[in-house]
Amino acid sequence: MINVLIVEDQRMMRETMENYIKQKEGYRLAGSLAGASLAEKFCAANPVDLVLMDVCTENDESGFEATKVLKAQFPKVKVIIVTSMLDGSYLNRAREVGADSICLPKPVYILKTASVVGKLEGEGPIGDCFDMICEDDRFGSDSWEKAESEMQKEALTMALGKAGLTSDAIRYIFAGDLLGQTIASSFGLMSFERPLFGLYGACSTIGEA
Repeated sequence: MINVLIVEDQRMMRETMENYIKQKEGYRLAGSLAGASLAEKFCAANPVDLVLMDVCTENDESGFEATKVLKAQFPKVKVIIVTSMLDGSYLNRAREVGADSICLPKPVYILKTASVVGKLEGEGPIGDCFDMICEDDRFGSDSWEKAESEMQKEALTMALGKAGLTSDAIRYIFAGDLLGQTIASSFGLMSFERPLFGLYGACSTIGEA
């Protein structure tokens, strides 16, 4: 049985989370607090395995600071940051204070996609499904290594265009390829000046971003 402590100052949200935990098999509601500063004392007096921590709680008490204290005093207690105001800085802050995870305000979803392929892929049975088919397998470059980089760049540029976004809207890029698994991606996407996370899977990645 996993004992859960909820720290959330909004009553409606807190009650929703309480009801969910009560109905979830294998979980037990250990307690529910409106203020983050109370979490340390509660964990000292009660068995707690998991804390669902809001970022800003009652009296402007910081969920991040409370998490830092909890992880120092009770390292085995897992803390998940819960917020409806997620931005890039929250992810970094959550890592800094030792949070085990962060709950996104809404599920991750695919906004738009773009596919860029060479001539042979375009001639295949699903050729009509691709956004761009280049007749030149080297994409105007003088080597296939540079061609892979150009494919990555074209795919991302096209996806942004279809979504009506600019590169400023990108927080992180996840990409992989067949040239050392991240080399072509790194060079092809360098001009976007965004953090790049390499996807490693040899032939399973082909070229994806």
